Amino acid sequence: MKTDDTTVTGVRIGGAEAGDDEGVRTIELPSGARAEVRKGYGRDLMRAQRAAAGGDASAVVFALIAEVARVDGRKIVYEDVLEMDLADVMALQAEVIDENFDRPPQRASQASSNPDSQSRN
Repeated sequence: MKTDDTTVTGVRIGGAEAGDDEGVRTIELPSGARAEVRKGYGRDLMRAQRAAAGGDASAVVFALIAEVARVDGRKIVYEDVLEMDLADVMALQAEVIDENFDRPPQRASQASSNPDSQSRN
């Protein structure tokens, strides 16, 4: 078994750096720090929900950030996110949510004056 095949509770240990993985985006945070954000998976959400034991939605998002992001090449934990500058947290939150929660395209609204929909008295 190669070192990059070793996992502990679903987290890969050793092997390639996060920046080498496909689907990792690098962003510069407002503080000047560089963050790498990878695509999230169901297991990431499950771990985030466990970390935020109270079930608070905001806490789950913070824990999810910690699951999928590295800052300045370093793995972060939930408590690190709590201590970050607000602008950095907001940038990471937007990046994590935008990447992992695709929204369906907006449908064009139809005019309410459609002659077929008018009642005939």
